[in-house]
This record gives sequence, C-alpha cells and structure tokens, in this order.
Amino acid sequence: MSKEGIYLPNQIDTKEKNLLNPQTPFIIAEAYKTARANLIFSLATSAKKVIVVTSANSGEGKSTTVSNLGLTFAGMGASTLIIDADLRKPSVHKLFGLDNKAGLSTLFGGFCEYEYAVRENIEENLDIITSGPIPPNPAELLVSDFMRDILNKLSEHYDYILIDTPPVNVVTDSQLMNGIVSGIVFVVWEGGTTHTDINKALRSIEMANGRVLGFIKANCNAKGAKNYRKDNYYKYSDGKKS
Repeated sequence: MSKEGIYLPNQIDTKEKNLLNPQTPFIIAEAYKTARANLIFSLATSAKKVIVVTSANSGEGKSTTVSNLGLTFAGMGASTLIIDADLRKPSVHKLFGLDNKAGLSTLFGGFCEYEYAVRENIEENLDIITSGPIPPNPAELLVSDFMRDILNKLSEHYDYILIDTPPVNVVTDSQLMNGIVSGIVFVVWEGGTTHTDINKALRSIEMANGRVLGFIKANCNAKGAKNYRKDNYYKYSDGKKS
C-alpha cells in the first residue's frame, strides 16, 4: 500500500450502507478501489495473497473494511475468499446476512467438510467462511498447523484471501498468524484511534515479526480527506511510524 495509507469516508451505520452496493457514493467506492490497487502492488512478489485485516481496538471498522475489500477484489474478477477468524466476536456473517452454524471453528473441530463451511458465490467471485460457533480456545486454533494447512489449501483455489481477526490491543490472535499470512492491513478509526493505540499495536506486531502492508483510515470526513491536522495523520513505512 502507499506510504500514506488510504482514507475511507464515513458511512451511515446501516446494513444497507455498510456494504458496497450500486447506491454507494462514488467517493467511498473509489477509496476501496485505491486500497485494492495498493494491496495488489504490495503483494506483487508474494507467492500467496493472504491478508490479515485488524485494528488496535474493537469497534474501529475492521470487519466492514475487510468485507468491502473482499467485494472490491471480487469486483475486478479475482477469486476472493473472506475468512472470519475473529473467533471471539465475529460479525462478518451479520454484515452479509448469513447464519453462523458452520464455519472456521467447525472445520477445526472436524464437524464439517469444506463444502459446508465455504459459502460460495455470496457475490460473483466472492466466497465466505464465517467464524462458526465461538470455540473455547481461539488463539490455539489460529496458530495451529491445521490453520496453516487450511490456508495453504485454500490459496490454491483463490487469488486473494482476506482474514478478519480480533483487535491487536485486545488479544494476540492476529499476531500469532504472522508466520502464515502475507501481511497485515491496519484499520484506524478517525476520531477514535489514538497515537498511543497505534504505537502499542505496532510494537506488538513488530515483536511478532509481522509485516504491516499499510493502513486504512476509516470514518473520515470526505471534505477533509486531503487536509488532516498533523496529530490526526499516520504514516507507515516498513511497519514503523514515521
């Protein structure tokens, strides 16, 4: 992604407005396309295109962001899979209006096969694996050899895999996946995420040898997207704040 990141204008908090659709304002749709283009560039040399999307704290728009990124990648004809790996507080199934009886946790437990866990053609070129019922040991599941095997297998069938994970400053789940994913996209909430939150999260990711691809700043005022005050402006280069 670009050094200065991507800014996403505020969206009205309704199900209809959370996901991209034909009525989505042009500026929002274009912001996601810009994020997509930067991610494609960042992963150009990566054999696998497995992207974790996370944030510092809860309620900062990561699930909406990962869902709309998935729709944007699928919209260009790329076979795309969204995995809800937030096994503590899942929400991707709610955004798409899906049940959550089977998903990642039931795959782990051997309670279902891939064909039951993968929801195919939610939109053209877009499949989804919801979280499934909340398990008692989410962190152990995400760092397991089985998770590595799942991602390796799925990478053979999808151009891009986008994974929603819990916030970095709340639990360590996303950091544990650093060794099996291509990189991390960090969602920052305008007017909510602080420099302290960002620095703490980046230190945790760095200690776990994670690769930050860039950040997406959500809930922005479209009129001020090109004129942020210095104290509200974040830059990343090689996972460090500049």
